Amino acid sequence: MNYNHSQTNMQKRTLAQIREALNKLKEIGWIKSNRKHNTGIGKTLEDYLGITENNIALPDFGVMELKSQRIGTVSMITLFTKSPEGITNTEIRKRFGYPDREFPNIKILHQTISNGKRNAMGFQSVIDKQQGKLLILKKGKLIGYYSLVFLKEKAVEKIGDGLILVRALTKKISGIEYFHYKDAYILKEIDPAKFLAHSKYDIRLGVYHSGKKAGKPHDHGSAFRLAEKSLPLLFKVQKKIL
Repeated sequence: MNYNHSQTNMQKRTLAQIREALNKLKEIGWIKSNRKHNTGIGKTLEDYLGITENNIALPDFGVMELKSQRIGTVSMITLFTKSPEGITNTEIRKRFGYPDREFPNIKILHQTISNGKRNAMGFQSVIDKQQGKLLILKKGKLIGYYSLVFLKEKAVEKIGDGLILVRALTKKISGIEYFHYKDAYILKEIDPAKFLAHSKYDIRLGVYHSGKKAGKPHDHGSAFRLAEKSLPLLFKVQKKIL
């Protein structure tokens, strides 16, 4: 599934036309992928719908981007990698890191906050709607934050703010992937306050263990990731059309 959002030429379709085309596609059943690798699900969908551009102008909904998804996917979408406001990754390493086993003079920190819940080291994230921020906490104390406006901007940039999401079952026969397109949704207006329940927040501050940089710190940053299968739940408008 390609998540790079782009504004290109548009095709005009009505909701009735989209529904009719998707229903016909569903009735066909299993369809052989038109392309190898991960992008086959999207290319096959576009070919069968006769769509040459991802962006579709849909009455009452505006510009919608056609996307496809494998049902049951466990993939994560990385929205961005950036340290929180109010603190640098160098400060995070210094204050909360622990000595590396091989290079104990270097502090490292590898932490994951899943769905905002407090982890074993006391890191957690909380939405403060009044302040419009996602707060990063350590044992209840604020260490940094991201504005919800920033989160939405990054999500729109990566995912898009209006989608026609078509989901499919998949199977492989002799190494070739087949798709059965099963359901579809119109998704509109991302709500960053909903991210927390479907996200992972990773802090990856380590040290090189080999090569010329062995013993030197590296900063893979703080990454905010979303569960791909939860995509429909991130939008205020969710309309099932298939």
